[in-house]
Amino acid sequence: MKSLKTMACLVLVLMLAISASIACGGGKYAQAKKLINKQIDMMNDYADAMEKAENAQDVALATNAYAAATADLAPDMKKFQEQYPEMKDQADPPAELKPEMDRMQQSMGRMISASMKAARFMSDPAVQEAQKKLGEAMSGIK
Repeated sequence: MKSLKTMACLVLVLMLAISASIACGGGKYAQAKKLINKQIDMMNDYADAMEKAENAQDVALATNAYAAATADLAPDMKKFQEQYPEMKDQADPPAELKPEMDRMQQSMGRMISASMKAARFMSDPAVQEAQKKLGEAMSGIK
């Protein structure tokens, strides 16, 4: 009888620990969620800056800032790709990450639209150099 009570207490403690872990952002993909949300924030910052860009200097500044942030995040992204190979197929993300991946798709759309608005400045040397830096930072992720 005493061992049954002990077992019941252990099960209750374990269930509470698991619930707390999930409630506090735990789970298999807790680190992935943090990284994805950081990437979403970066993409939104870039889109915000590009939407406000009025000249080539603004576009170059926004692109350079995004390139620097991407370069900083590249080591974590590489580790993420190694740790979560199932994420290569982003069309069918794990259910736990679906909300983040949906938000990322929205941010990607904003980013593409904002970049298109700034396309008229792409012939500027400063913008071209910033695009080059961004390309190099992106290649560090692959």
